[in-house]
Amino acid sequence: MLIKELSLALKPGDALLITGESGCGKSSLLRAIAGLWHRGSGVIHRPSLDQFFFLPQRPYLQSGTLRSQLVYPSAHAGLSDAQLLDILRQVHLPRLAERVGGLDAVHDWEKLLSVGEQQRLGFARVLVHKPTIVVLDEATSALDAGNEASLYARLRDSGATLVSIAYRAAVLRHHTHVLCLKGEGAWELHEAAGFRFDGQHEQPGGRVPDARRERQEAAAG
Repeated sequence: MLIKELSLALKPGDALLITGESGCGKSSLLRAIAGLWHRGSGVIHRPSLDQFFFLPQRPYLQSGTLRSQLVYPSAHAGLSDAQLLDILRQVHLPRLAERVGGLDAVHDWEKLLSVGEQQRLGFARVLVHKPTIVVLDEATSALDAGNEASLYARLRDSGATLVSIAYRAAVLRHHTHVLCLKGEGAWELHEAAGFRFDGQHEQPGGRVPDARRERQEAAAG
């Protein structure tokens, strides 16, 4: 059981951070939301998948040019070389093209790029495609706090809706809501403002109760 009886509507520009202990189903829920996981039963109401962009912890790097890595999963993006180079600058890879031999250089990108560079390249793809909704599965795990904060800020500034898993407390300020998975389908929903990862949090806007506790209280009453 991933999650039970959750009613949560995200508006354009909202950002949901999903937390919970290891093994509680955070990544599985993200994959289900992104349409990548079809096992089991249940319903998630969401926009069409062409509005989504999924950023995993290790982005898929195909064989081909640096240009093809940037515009993936499309074959062409309709952007000029200057625009692509500017996007590399925005994700803190300003000298990558020069270092590898240009946008049309071909390399084994998984071996050439560090995991942190691969993750920044994943963010570059988001800036290329400008999706409505971005789903991030630990997509900044190899980045330092400064790079992580900067890239999250760029996504928020774009107006995209974010659904993500991340473990640095500093990322909270880039989210509007926090969904805590408690196991066995139970959950808690909090406002991001005032939330603490150690469970010490304020609830200025109220809290949606733990679904499991709510059922237990109903049975006791």
